[in-house]
Amino acid sequence: MHSKSTDEKKGTYIIILHLPEEKQIEVGRLGKFRFTKGYYAYVGSALGTDGLQQRLSHHIQPAENPHWHIDYLRAHSRLVEIWFTKSFEKLEHIWAKILTKMPGGNFFLTGFGSSDCKCISHLYYFGSLPCFQNFMNLLQMKLRREPQKIERLLVN
Repeated sequence: MHSKSTDEKKGTYIIILHLPEEKQIEVGRLGKFRFTKGYYAYVGSALGTDGLQQRLSHHIQPAENPHWHIDYLRAHSRLVEIWFTKSFEKLEHIWAKILTKMPGGNFFLTGFGSSDCKCISHLYYFGSLPCFQNFMNLLQMKLRREPQKIERLLVN
């Protein structure tokens, strides 16, 4: 059983990054890759003791010492938006599938951010800014119900 206060500390999120120019980036043990200029949507979850707020704070500023795959891309990109929900449910796999169904959404790099699951990737490329409302509509169709409240935070 989960308490409401515990649930609100956990969650699933998507960060939207903009890479202004093509760039070769080393991504830890995955190696060096050429990233096309455009937008990248990264799906993650924060279900551990640190919680959602701490995880999102980590992504807001580029990491000095990269820990996750996304930290390497984050160092070269600008954070544009964060989409998130507060819930103990592990929704990142469903959200990753939704991103592949969005217009222009393609998984970018096999194994990126998904080394601990069966998803092809948790990083998706878009030539233009992905549409939040489109994501919400596709998610509702997938779930066949109104999804939990998902917030959209625009970042300067």
